[in-house]
Amino acid sequence: MSPMDVFSGPPVVTALVVLLAIQSPVIVWNLLRSAPVAYTRFVTETGRNLGPWRPTALDARVHPPGGAEPAFKSYWAQQAWTDAVTAAATGATEIWRRVVDVWVKDRLLSMLDSHRGPYLRREPWEVFFLRFFSVGVALGALLGSFAAAATAVITMLLFGVLLCAVCAVLVLAAGFLRGLDTGRLTVGKIRMKCPHPGCYRSVQLPVYRCPRCRSPHSALRPGRYGILRRVCACGQRLHTSFLTGRHRYDAECPACSLPLPDGLGSARLVHVPLIGGTSSGKSMLLQAMVSGLLTRMNRGELSVRFAREADRKEHERGAARMASGAGIGKTTSDQPTAVMLYVGGRRRRRLLYLYDPRGEILESTRRLQEQEYLAHVDALVLVVDALADPAVQTSLAPDEQARARLASPSAESPTYTFERLSGELAAMSRRRRRRIPVAVVVTKRDVLPRLPSLPTLGDSVDGWLRAVGLENLVRGLERDFGACLFTALSAQDAIGTQAREAERRHAAEPVLWLLRHTGLRIRKRPPTLAAGRIPPHPATDQGVAKSS
Repeated sequence: MSPMDVFSGPPVVTALVVLLAIQSPVIVWNLLRSAPVAYTRFVTETGRNLGPWRPTALDARVHPPGGAEPAFKSYWAQQAWTDAVTAAATGATEIWRRVVDVWVKDRLLSMLDSHRGPYLRREPWEVFFLRFFSVGVALGALLGSFAAAATAVITMLLFGVLLCAVCAVLVLAAGFLRGLDTGRLTVGKIRMKCPHPGCYRSVQLPVYRCPRCRSPHSALRPGRYGILRRVCACGQRLHTSFLTGRHRYDAECPACSLPLPDGLGSARLVHVPLIGGTSSGKSMLLQAMVSGLLTRMNRGELSVRFAREADRKEHERGAARMASGAGIGKTTSDQPTAVMLYVGGRRRRRLLYLYDPRGEILESTRRLQEQEYLAHVDALVLVVDALADPAVQTSLAPDEQARARLASPSAESPTYTFERLSGELAAMSRRRRRRIPVAVVVTKRDVLPRLPSLPTLGDSVDGWLRAVGLENLVRGLERDFGACLFTALSAQDAIGTQAREAERRHAAEPVLWLLRHTGLRIRKRPPTLAAGRIPPHPATDQGVAKSS
């Protein structure tokens, strides 16, 4: 189509073509003027509304905390999208305002009305030209606004792609940190378990309490509420990973809502129940073991820390009763709460759960099956009261039997206790019995030297057990379990009114031996007090007092 064909058409079309040709310089000029200005205003207003420029300024767009967690969602997870939509709408409104208010209401109306605005008192020919070229000004401004709007749309699409990429990277970062936490637990063989009776369940993620407002956070981990940290509803910043210190907060079991030990998950967990019959001396042995660990800590041999303040206070009360000669009362709860200690060397440590169940639970298979913590057992302390065995009692002279009765022997032979425990443990424990180390502790060692009918108790405790008629017990232990340590101990001499430091240090050796079998490196005792050896006991001819 040639240019001459335009003039051969209808007069209206010809007039419009001529009018646009004349107005084209004005249209292009106003297009080039309005488009950059409108786009600049769009970028300025959009940037200003992406977030408050002043940190203390209130923003009505901020989403309040709510939902599953009492915390604010991360900016990238929710607020960034709200800000982007709000800012884009504000920027688009600014483009429209430039068209309507600046170009139409201000300049175009001023050009059409020569009695107002900057065009007041113009010559008639000037008024004619202003009104004539107002059409070009309006078209240029409109086209410039369209160009600015198109550029703004492209800009927001690029911003949306960039925001999606940033969110994807942050989601991957959250997943990576979660994987590091999981891998750390797996590589370190760290299992988190509830220590409370009636629960004893595995804990995948504890419920953490905010240190300021005590609000419960049941999913304090890297995610939409924060990668490295999250902000509680009260404004407190909380770490979300073990790598940043999440385990330092107060934690609760998600199943029973009871408090968990401090730092749960920071060290490998070792479950060690003390198994023995009624009056076999388990409670005093547990008190002596903890005292022995603390004694070694004071000498710089290892580090020991109570995982709960309640356990520390209870141990101090028990130590005070023993020092005064009052003794320790019997265990009354059917399902024990573990005594929790962090025990370790210079670099590594273990979280030790020590259970002291009632001796009566071993006399019934049904009650033994209720001890759910046995499903998580890592090691055992078998408390042997040799005076409870019928064969040992019949081998004593009449006067010696009277002395033995004053020591309150257990109601059941340790052989029967072991046989029942071994069978149930094979069914309950997830670990094979051959992988479970056992420390066999013969208690009431202060009484045994006063019974001349019995063989002399020397360094070979397992040989002494065979000699007094408990050979089946020794054979069963060596057959069913892996490593076995045989030792003897007097808890009375370790923590009683006339406590001896050598005996107290010796009381910690069964626990340390068991911890070494979990891979924990701890400095060994001097050769004179090595594992399995018994510190010398002072000879005495006094009557047999109630002992353990």
